[in-house]
Amino acid sequence: MGIILNLPARDLDPKVIYKGNEMKLHYFIMTMLLGMSISSQTALAQERNLQGDVMVVPVLPDAPILSTDDYPECREDWQKIEAPFERANDINRCTELLDRFYDGKLLPFADQMIAHQTELSRLYSEEVAGNPTLTPAVHDDFYARMRAEFSKSEPNGEYMSDYQAAVARYGADREYLQDRFCFNTGCNGYPVPEYTPPEPVQIAANDDDGNKKDKSKKSKKSKKKKTANKGCGRARKRGGFLGSVLGGVAGQAAGLDGIGSLLAAGVGGILVGEIACQLTKEEQEEAVKATKKVTEAEAVGATAEWKSPSREGVSGSSTVTALASRPNGRKCMTITDIAIIDGEETRIEKQMCKSRGDKAYVLEA
Repeated sequence: MGIILNLPARDLDPKVIYKGNEMKLHYFIMTMLLGMSISSQTALAQERNLQGDVMVVPVLPDAPILSTDDYPECREDWQKIEAPFERANDINRCTELLDRFYDGKLLPFADQMIAHQTELSRLYSEEVAGNPTLTPAVHDDFYARMRAEFSKSEPNGEYMSDYQAAVARYGADREYLQDRFCFNTGCNGYPVPEYTPPEPVQIAANDDDGNKKDKSKKSKKSKKKKTANKGCGRARKRGGFLGSVLGGVAGQAAGLDGIGSLLAAGVGGILVGEIACQLTKEEQEEAVKATKKVTEAEAVGATAEWKSPSREGVSGSSTVTALASRPNGRKCMTITDIAIIDGEETRIEKQMCKSRGDKAYVLEA
């Protein structure tokens, strides 16, 4: 860069001319360095206005960042399973994982972004707007940067793009799993799937005389007992998934034979299979009334008892043991169900939830 100095052309001592040029050049260089040292992105950017007052400009905060690396990759896991009712179990498992990610990751991130916008507004309104020490240029620069950051934090802004994609993926996965749940259980217009479990492998062993004997042979008494409890045996094996997080399960699809029509008629969304399969239709209805009564109370310790209208020694109860509210407005409660049949007690813990706007609690897996 060339520097033009207006100097007299005559009657001047060369030494004086050199000294004068040196002073002007020094002043110019110092002015350039001072201008370069001022930055609006320092922790407390300081300048001086025309009156010489120090201007302190706040720094814009960093926006929160969403990581979706831990998004549950379980959407198609059910296809690795053969039995429809076991598929439904796995679909419930995946749905719970998706809901936990939504409640524990996506909703908190949205709250963090709202807090970010609130802080941007606070910085401008409390520390910049109306600050008499700031020049109009400094004020306008901060406002422009603040508005740009605020726009990026809007629902359709740059900072929310990963969030919106994750929310869309969550909704699509959950809708797909709900459809596949009904496909494997026979709800929402799907037929009840036909499935024949494979025959158990028969293991032959030698008797005392060295002859082969079939371990599968049972006494007639044992066979009758097994037949009488076939429904409950299957219910226990399935873990009592009836009335799952995605909707009521048709008992026939769950492999509960004659119990199916009872559960499909409205009991499935309230009673756990391990208890329901031991009760008659009338007893199931009494147990359902007890559960509904404690859910309406919505209080820890609420208890309702029931007795069989037709069988001696058959009774039970429902007790609320815990309450919880989720960030998305979903309310859940833990209920302990007890059924006593001929002195034998069955105790099952279940969770029932309802979303905002729902009238009643339904059973979750």
